[in-house]
Amino acid sequence: MAPQIAMYTLIGRDLSLEDCITLTADAGFDAIDIRQRDDGIHIMPDISDSDARDVRKMVEDAGLHVSGLTTYWEIGNVERETAAEHLAGIERSLHTAKILGARFMRVSSGDYDRRWSYEVSRAAFRDQMMRVRDMAAQYEIVVTPEQHGGRYIASAGQCLDMCRGLESPWLGIVFDPGNAVSEGFERPWVQVRMLGGWIKNVHVKNRMTAVGEARAHERLPGSNVRIPDGVLDWDEIAGELRDVGYDGYLTCEDFAEFDTIEEKFRWNAEFLRGLAEKWD
Repeated sequence: MAPQIAMYTLIGRDLSLEDCITLTADAGFDAIDIRQRDDGIHIMPDISDSDARDVRKMVEDAGLHVSGLTTYWEIGNVERETAAEHLAGIERSLHTAKILGARFMRVSSGDYDRRWSYEVSRAAFRDQMMRVRDMAAQYEIVVTPEQHGGRYIASAGQCLDMCRGLESPWLGIVFDPGNAVSEGFERPWVQVRMLGGWIKNVHVKNRMTAVGEARAHERLPGSNVRIPDGVLDWDEIAGELRDVGYDGYLTCEDFAEFDTIEEKFRWNAEFLRGLAEKWD
């Protein structure tokens, strides 16, 4: 089955949620992935049930559905109080995601912290993933940590090392090869084959590499560019995703510059629809 295409609302960070929903529908997307963070872009973690129902109605009245809820809660904090705070936040957000009708919910992995060894951080991540798995099953929503630089799942290899043996219908990974251009890079087709069934959402964007500075090795330099102008070959990536049986969402997370936000939404909808046609 061909993937559906979704817009992540952070791309419209300067828009109200209502305007973002309108532009997403007008551009021709199937779904919207709503950002939730305490900075107010686009819904707050303490959103009421009533307000969440209003958001769902607004989305559905526009002819869309909520593909996902993107949160910034973390899995893998070593300190117990911090871990408990984030686990409680995950459960609250799962409640909101259920009201919104979301299919998945994005979280982060723990951030790098040199106080702790890799094995200690890994043990914390895996223990908390098992707790989150049980929460996700209760709400019937897939929880998806995102492959992201600066965290313990920057690469496909790290994702596998952290997650292997925890397979569940309610756990997945947000596959983001654009993030891995700067940290965690493996050949993109290899990443897809490594992660396989763990991939439950795909962030589509591109980057172009740049000349670095001596000893500045924490994150390789580069810039956000329009998808055809970056180092990633999305035609090849789409073919690999199709071949491993991926049938989730292709989600726009394009941070490149466009003349207008309307152009950005329309262009990405057309591009993602073209990628989805590779499943036909």
